Amino acid sequence: MKSFKSLIVAITSCLVVCLTSCEVDKEIPIENSNEQQSVPKHIIQKLEKAGFYTTEGLSKVGDGYLVEYDILLTEEDIDELSAENKEFIDGEKQYRTNNLVSGTRTIRIYVDPALGTFVRNSLDEAIRRYNALNLRLSFRRTGNASSNDIRIVPVGPNVLGTSYAAANFPRNGRPHNRIQMNTLYYGGANRLGNTASVIAHEIGHCIGFRHTDYADRSFSCGGNPFNEGPAGVGAINIPGTPTGPVANSWMLACIGQNVNRPFIASDRTALLNLYRRTPPPITPKPFYRFFRGGAKANHYYSTNRSTPSGYRSEGIQCKVFTVQAPGTVPLYRFYNSSAVNHFYKLDRSTPSGYRYEGVAGYVYRSGGSGRIPLYRFYNRSTVDHFYTTNRNEGGNGYVYEGVTCYVIRR
Repeated sequence: MKSFKSLIVAITSCLVVCLTSCEVDKEIPIENSNEQQSVPKHIIQKLEKAGFYTTEGLSKVGDGYLVEYDILLTEEDIDELSAENKEFIDGEKQYRTNNLVSGTRTIRIYVDPALGTFVRNSLDEAIRRYNALNLRLSFRRTGNASSNDIRIVPVGPNVLGTSYAAANFPRNGRPHNRIQMNTLYYGGANRLGNTASVIAHEIGHCIGFRHTDYADRSFSCGGNPFNEGPAGVGAINIPGTPTGPVANSWMLACIGQNVNRPFIASDRTALLNLYRRTPPPITPKPFYRFFRGGAKANHYYSTNRSTPSGYRSEGIQCKVFTVQAPGTVPLYRFYNSSAVNHFYKLDRSTPSGYRYEGVAGYVYRSGGSGRIPLYRFYNRSTVDHFYTTNRNEGGNGYVYEGVTCYVIRR
């Protein structure tokens, strides 16, 4: 198995700056390479000031620099991180970066056709893993080469060496826009069994995670490889995650060629902590009142504004909740077909002669700020229960029977 040097950003260290560099069966050199020596001294100084390890895993790549084997930074990125000069934080806890993806959005991911069907199918599996968590970030593969949020592109080993892939961290609330995959392993007949996990790992970097074992890379890489610093982009503990490296996490730094790493429990905790979908606010809805006259008069109340056959609408009586809000209880509805009477109460037990019709809405058992009483009256001659927020609306044969519950003023 090759020492996949980078699947970086972890659950436990959620730092968005990490890129995934995966390597295979090769010792990481301790001394500086010629490539590292070719990196300008002022760039090395800025990287060290930003908190990156520069003794190994550093090389010039195009118009940028590959740092710690799988973090691809432009000089602009380096200047920005160096200027921030963040302090290191104890590496034995789980962290994220300061840079995350903002808002609720769908992230469109494009795969360069040169990478082939296998990589596209592997991306679909990685997307399935993320979307199964119902995060505020959803993912989908797109065939549009010009309109996407993340491009997965092939690059040669002359760029990534023996690293599987590389990515970067979010900026300005948007995911990093490119994942580079090494053609030494992907495209054509090159198909590794861990491809879905590698892609999921790189997506993790793109949305702000760093390696789970960034403080102890020997956990997944073996030997005595260098450890990563907070890298100038923040190292913020993720509540609820373990305080050290976790076996099989999708964000471990190194992975074998045929190792599959779907999300484990602590991975899911980290993702949900950072990107949990915010439920829509629970707001009260109109509670409509309808009336049927005649010898068997009946009042009927519903959150559905459609007027039932044989009834006339009497407008909005008050407001109730259609889903249970904190502090509310169900208001149950019962119906007596022979008497043609609807009856509403907080007790679930079915009165004699009635059948249960479900929850009419959610209300309060007691008064409080913004709440008003819903009064109950009863007309014995027509066998009709009448509910109103107006205490003086009785009369005409209706007898006051007390407060049923508390509701929101219309």
